[in-house]
Amino acid sequence: MSITEFRAAKRDDRAAEREQDRADRLAAEQAKLERDRLAAEQKLERERLAQEAEDKRREQDRADRQAAEQAQREREEADRKARAQAEKERKREADRKRRERRERRAAFIKSVPGWVSEHLDLAAALAVMACSIVPALISQAGSLSSTGIAGEDAMGWMGGLLIALLPVMLECSAWAATAGEAKAMKQRRSPWPYRVAIYSFAGMAAWVNYLHGDHVGGEEYGLLLGSVLAASSVIPIAVWQLVQVGRHGEYKAQRKADREAKSELKAWRERCKKLYPDVWHTAKQLRAIAGPGELTELAAWQAAYAVHEGAGDGEMDPELMALLSADLLELRVDAEGRLADVLNRLRAVRTDRLKASATLTGKPFAGTGETSADASVKVAANGGTTPPTRSPETSVSGLLDHLGRPLTQSASSQAAPSVPPSARARETAPARTRKPRPAPPVRTLSKGAKNAAKETAKRSATAAAADEKKALEEWALTRLRTSGEVTWQEIRDEAHARRKTTDKKAVAPGRSWAYDRRTAALEAHGKGGLHAVRTGEAA
Repeated sequence: MSITEFRAAKRDDRAAEREQDRADRLAAEQAKLERDRLAAEQKLERERLAQEAEDKRREQDRADRQAAEQAQREREEADRKARAQAEKERKREADRKRRERRERRAAFIKSVPGWVSEHLDLAAALAVMACSIVPALISQAGSLSSTGIAGEDAMGWMGGLLIALLPVMLECSAWAATAGEAKAMKQRRSPWPYRVAIYSFAGMAAWVNYLHGDHVGGEEYGLLLGSVLAASSVIPIAVWQLVQVGRHGEYKAQRKADREAKSELKAWRERCKKLYPDVWHTAKQLRAIAGPGELTELAAWQAAYAVHEGAGDGEMDPELMALLSADLLELRVDAEGRLADVLNRLRAVRTDRLKASATLTGKPFAGTGETSADASVKVAANGGTTPPTRSPETSVSGLLDHLGRPLTQSASSQAAPSVPPSARARETAPARTRKPRPAPPVRTLSKGAKNAAKETAKRSATAAAADEKKALEEWALTRLRTSGEVTWQEIRDEAHARRKTTDKKAVAPGRSWAYDRRTAALEAHGKGGLHAVRTGEAA
């Protein structure tokens, strides 16, 4: 290769490199421009998105504020309505309570005369109390004041306090005891402690009032004034107790019955101690052995009497037998033996008497006292007694006739002897039954007959209404010709009066109906050539 070709090739290479460099720089610039454009677009997009987000946030904030304001307004409106409703309810409740108080006050005022008339004694007692307590308090306060304890050289204001409190204490003590007595009577308790307190306090107050009245009244009026002031403390309490006398009759009757029962129980104990001292001692022993509350006094007495006398039907209660000592059991054995001997002798005597009766009457003897149907008493294996058994047909009366024969009583099998057997109905006879009468036939109308009846009634009503209208129009026309004027009230009253002659429950016609009759009468009156002229308007 020549130098010229080499240089030309080298120039071409350099030109190609420069061209490639320019292309590379151009591509780099274009890439940079593209990157800048994309960055700008992304920035603009971010700014747009940020602005949209800000706009949305502001819109949401505005919507939230509006919603909050709306909710606040709704809450305020609800609160206002609630307050208004509460105020309305409060006023309604206040009105209701005020109305109830007014009604109760009116009812109380209305019931006062009836209560006073029904409880006149109590009302008078309350009036006596009201009129006596104040003078009693004033009198006692005056009696204490006259001692000078309220002076400056004495107790001063403390003395005045004593003067105010001590009379109230004394009077209230008496009345507290009085109220306690009434409450005790109502609760069925003994009123005597309260009565003692009542008259103690009342007597002390009366004594103070009497001394004060005697001192103030002097020699001339001291006794009179003291007695009156003393009575002001005693009389109201006495009147109150007089009023309460008839208000607890049931409790007083019960207390009287309790006192009588206690007196009777005490007398029974005295009789038992006097007549049967050994039995009473044994009864106390049994109660002591049984323990407190385990054996009543009456049960112990009956058990002790059974121990000493062998009384009772059958064996003793095992629990009572367990309480008996050896000595008491020995007493029981002796009593049972004596009772058995007596019953055996009674049976033998009864058998001998029956044999003698059979011999006198000539009849064979039925048997011994144990097998005879007439045995009066049988001794049981356990020591008790068994009542005799009687034949259902006859029973021995225990008496003898003039020939010595035993008298017997026949026991009739008829349940009602005064009614003959033939008069009683047979139990197997069938009950007589009667056939019920057939029900009367129900008359029914056909549909055509019902329609015909309706049409007939309708035509009759229409004809009657037309006749009534015609009669009222003629009456109104006559009234126009005579008086010159007729009103719809007069037509209505006349129609009502005519209807009531046939039906007492008839109703008056309506205003329109009466106006129609008046209009028809006026038209008929105008066609007749006359004019409706009011009375007194003619020249």
